[in-house]
Amino acid sequence: MRIGVDIDGVVSDSYPYWLQELNQYFGKDIKTITDYDMHKVFEVPSTDMNDFFVGNAERLLFMPEIVAGAKEGIETLIKEGHEIVYVTARTPEEKDVTLRWFLKREIPHEHVLFSGFNSKVSLVKEWDIEAFVEDYHVNAKQIAEIGVPVFLLTASYNQDHEELPGAIMRCQSWQDIVEGIRKLKDIKKDECS
Repeated sequence: MRIGVDIDGVVSDSYPYWLQELNQYFGKDIKTITDYDMHKVFEVPSTDMNDFFVGNAERLLFMPEIVAGAKEGIETLIKEGHEIVYVTARTPEEKDVTLRWFLKREIPHEHVLFSGFNSKVSLVKEWDIEAFVEDYHVNAKQIAEIGVPVFLLTASYNQDHEELPGAIMRCQSWQDIVEGIRKLKDIKKDECS
């Protein structure tokens, strides 16, 4: 299967690092990012948050470590015959720092697509992605709406109380993601038999 994988919050453990940097920059002591729109958490204008990220993009995208189990999970999926296509909301201008991050951490990355501030749905369709790993519930819902199963990695900012559509499976870890993809592959194999 061709599997789409988000980067920040799924492969790159960006949010703990960003939380530390944002607290220092804005002089706050926020303990948890509870909303994907971080300007709301820090009670600052979205333009101030955007300026912070643009001005510090190199460090903010290169310094985070790997999400626990992500590298091993990705390597396992590749060994099991899946193709990984990263689809990120990062901008094309952030390609260089993104690829350097993958190289430094020795994570396989043949295809990395940059949606910028656009929906990921068009790239999912264009690349015929059959399953997707995401952490932002809005993206997960949009992708699920086009019939692509989504594995939503649980995070402090995606705990909305709405019921998730059946095509979205909440996962607590990369181990859950790998197991979910194995089950999905078996279902697809049975449907083709």
